Formats: sequence, C-alpha cells, structure tokens
Amino acid sequence: MSSAPPSLDALRREIDALDDQILDLLMRRCAIAEQVVDAKRGGPTLRPGREALILRRLVSRWRGGLPKRVIVRMWRELLAGVVAMQGPFSLAVWMPERGAGYLEVARNQYGTFTPATTHQSASQVVREVTSGNATVGVLPMPRWEDDNPWWTQILSSASDAPHIIARLPMTGPGPMGIEALVIARMPPEATGDDMSVIAVETGHDISRSAFTEALGAADLAPRAVWDTRETRDDSRLHLVEVRGFVDPHDPRLAALAGATEGGGIRNGLLLGAYASAHDEESLAP
Repeated sequence: MSSAPPSLDALRREIDALDDQILDLLMRRCAIAEQVVDAKRGGPTLRPGREALILRRLVSRWRGGLPKRVIVRMWRELLAGVVAMQGPFSLAVWMPERGAGYLEVARNQYGTFTPATTHQSASQVVREVTSGNATVGVLPMPRWEDDNPWWTQILSSASDAPHIIARLPMTGPGPMGIEALVIARMPPEATGDDMSVIAVETGHDISRSAFTEALGAADLAPRAVWDTRETRDDSRLHLVEVRGFVDPHDPRLAALAGATEGGGIRNGLLLGAYASAHDEESLAP
C-alpha cells in the first residue's frame, strides 16, 4: 500500500528548514569572504575572472527547474554584495537618456544596491573611473558614428590605467538588445575562454587585407574591427576584438610593429580582455 503524499503544511515546513540551511551557508560564506580580505593583503577586491569561473561552474552543475539565467542573476547579486563587504565599490554608468537600459544592465551584473551614478557623457564615465570616484564604469559598445570615442581616452600601458574587464550582459543582450563594456583600473584576468581588445596603430596606406593578414600572422586574427580613427600624426587607430586572452606584455603585440611592408602596422596596445558570455547551449535547461 503506497503512502499518502506529504501534506501542504509538511512541504512548507521542509521548505522553511531548507531556507534556514541556505541562510546558514550564506553566513558561513560571508565569514570566509571576510578572511579572504586578509589573505589578499591589499589586493583587488573585484575579480572579474574569478567570478566568471565561479558562474561557469555553477551553470554547468545546475540541474533544477529554475532557468539558469535566474541562477546567474542570484549569484551576481551575491558576488556584488561580497565585493562591497571587502572594500569601497561603486559604479559610473553611461545613461544618455532616462530609460536607456544601461543602468539595468549594470545593476544585473553588479548588484541592486551598489552605489551608482549616471552620466550623459561617456567621457565623464571614463573620468570617474580614472580619478577613483567609481570602481567600474559601464559604457556603450564603440560606434563608428561617435564624435568623441571613449576608448581613445584609455590608451595607456600603465597597469593602474582603466582597462576593459567585462562585456555585458553575461547571458546575452539585455533590455532593448543593449550590450555594454566595463572598465576598471586593473589588469584583465584570464579565464580560459576570453576575448581581448587591442588598439592597433597603422599608416594611412595599409589595405584592409594586409591589415587582417598581419594580425592573423601574429596569431591575433580579428573577430571584429569595432572602430577606426584618424590621428593627428598621419596615422590611424583601429579598435579590434580578437579571440583568446592577450597579456599586457604579450610578445604578439610587440611583433605587430613593422609587421607589414613599409611599416604599415606601427604598434599594438592591449585595452583589455573579458570572459566570453554564456552561450545559449550552456544556458539551456
């Protein structure tokens, strides 16, 4: 004879007990996070590479009824809260007009309650991060039609200069198809599945095919050329996304100088790198 199914009250008591266990584990996790602060000995509190690895592991492990995007969202809130426990943490977000969606994208990644300021100027977002007023800046994807592209304002090889550290959202385009890049004053971190962004200086006479071939020969085959700008010294700057992780001192960057006949490519500079987003297959039930 089969036993009767549990009553609604019994199921609710079990849920309450599970909630208590989850809360106890969260308190334990927070206590360990506080120990991490001492272990870091002044190291960066924000670790985008480490966070990406955590989420990849959890997404691949999840076998429940909740959509995996919900799991990512829950852990993003937790990770943001833990970062804020470890030190000052704030956002500067580009918002050209009210309701543009960039603040929502930023909040989904860095927490609902993280202090944030919004700015109509992308240049102001860069200044907020450069000055230390904000930990991270959330900026639009580079556009050919921009009169004053923000990425030309982070052309620096200094380790504490702003670098691109993330591309949002990590689960695919956000509201209204919005995508954004994130900058912070820290070097990028490798995760094993990354994209890198480099600025390549060339002369005016280099052809598109010679440019592409030279990058490919240096094992920096472009995934996309996001923007190209004229400079004051008779050269061009190209903003290029490449597959894989490029270290700031990667010898492939140095090899680019003079990579074409006549010195068409003059140099390459790393602007950042970020973990690849979760694809549809990894987020499928």
